[in-house]
Amino acid sequence: MDMKQAVSTRETAALRLARPALAQLQPFEPELPDLPIEKMERVLGKNRVIKLSFNENPYGPSPRAIEAMQRELGYLHLYQDSKGDDLRRAIAADLEVEPDQIILTNGADELILLTALAFLEPDDEVIIPSPTFGQYRASSLAMGARPVSVPLTDFRVDIENILQALSSRTKIVFLCNPNNPTGTVITQDELDRLIQRLPENVLLVIDEAYIDFVTEPSCACGVNSLAQRGNLLVIRTFSKIHGLAAARIGFGISHTPLINALERVKPPFNVNRIGQAGALASWQDKDYLEKMRKLNASNREYLYTLLNTAEMSYVPSQTNFVLADGKQDAAVVFRKLAESGIIVRSGTGYGLPHHLRITIGRKEDLTRLGEVLQNCRVSQEKNS
Repeated sequence: MDMKQAVSTRETAALRLARPALAQLQPFEPELPDLPIEKMERVLGKNRVIKLSFNENPYGPSPRAIEAMQRELGYLHLYQDSKGDDLRRAIAADLEVEPDQIILTNGADELILLTALAFLEPDDEVIIPSPTFGQYRASSLAMGARPVSVPLTDFRVDIENILQALSSRTKIVFLCNPNNPTGTVITQDELDRLIQRLPENVLLVIDEAYIDFVTEPSCACGVNSLAQRGNLLVIRTFSKIHGLAAARIGFGISHTPLINALERVKPPFNVNRIGQAGALASWQDKDYLEKMRKLNASNREYLYTLLNTAEMSYVPSQTNFVLADGKQDAAVVFRKLAESGIIVRSGTGYGLPHHLRITIGRKEDLTRLGEVLQNCRVSQEKNS
């Protein structure tokens, strides 16, 4: 038996020990768009790469956040506050809820997984609009639950499709608002209609990772709906507008009994002290957040202009990314951009084979993107 066969045999034996649900999952294997930028540069053999694939804040975190995190470096030998009381109190005060209605997690991803761990049993059904963020499906499968995909309509979450998919086995409905990868929003009227018709024994989870970028007044805000529904969990993160993606700070807002259920499965020291300090300082730096919001909105309009020039249609976005139609195989456009040192996200993994999801980067990086897209269009016209 050669080494490859031996590894395969051991993997098979390990899966026999694992819960059967794990056979439906694969370990996360990062592809080019998932790599940190320094690895991208090594893989592509380039001194500089423009990374527009991960919806990161290209301007970085608040200087106050960096200073706060640096002050914590001398205390790395000491465990942090396990519940992050200072940060929870600050968030609760601004959102006009109680601190016990807040849970801190290691990014939004952990909170999604904890939600599945706390509430799902094998054969429960989980309604997930599609395409959307993949962690909802993965966490559901990990618990042996059955994801029920409901299609978007015109790239928007369709409330009627969700209601029609309900069954006696439905346990959770996941909503991403604004939705990833489309950048579209659920309006408050639509959310109200869903809440009125959704059975109370179904947990409604609204992931608002991109809510801070929204400029559309009609967009729903899950926190405002807490008074209407007991089984409602709102997920937010410091990874996007706050620019603290590597610090891994997410948080959930709900009613205290639901938060207590999540606390039962949460590791006690899941959120590190450096991240807590940076998140608190960033949360309090309202001026910096407003600056990021305005920059993103301005750069988003600039990206629209570049896409129009390249004769690419797009879905109007309320996030820090735009879903654009490349008018050809997305993998082809992705490769051409990568050859020029620009990394975006192909829509193929979302079931959108002609689309690209493009993070809204700095204006100078978007300018370079526009030049390459224009060259791609000219090249396509010559070959047609």
